[in-house]
Amino acid sequence: MIGRRTRVASSVVLTLICGVAFAALMQHSETTIPLPASGVTTPLSKLEYRARFVASIDSVVLHIASAESADPVIAEWTFSGSNSDGQAHRVEVAVRLLDDGGSQLATYQTRSILPAAAAGRQIRLSTKVKPDVWKAAKKVRIFADWHS
Repeated sequence: MIGRRTRVASSVVLTLICGVAFAALMQHSETTIPLPASGVTTPLSKLEYRARFVASIDSVVLHIASAESADPVIAEWTFSGSNSDGQAHRVEVAVRLLDDGGSQLATYQTRSILPAAAAGRQIRLSTKVKPDVWKAAKKVRIFADWHS
């Protein structure tokens, strides 16, 4: 019979192997850009998952849905994504508003699925921001966490 210590050690090793295997199934990417002008398509780079395929967030269009002096300022972020793989990929997109010095003012996130062979797939994120925070925001750091 297998001893208790051997079973415990085997369980620990198996747990570690599973953790490493699942950690490899997530990829993190990020980029920082100036706060986009409303209604203008802003190309994005570095927000991709590369393997035998490329899944990426290619651009963003920001639409201010309220007056910039409104409380709160409502903004709609529309990301465009693509996926050259034959399987779907889940992506979590996070937007961090930054001031001139790079300090974080606010953060927002959304999740979506890029289906197999997607091109121009829209991922939407709605934000409600205090007017003073919106006026202080000069840059945006965008994160894409890819889960397969």
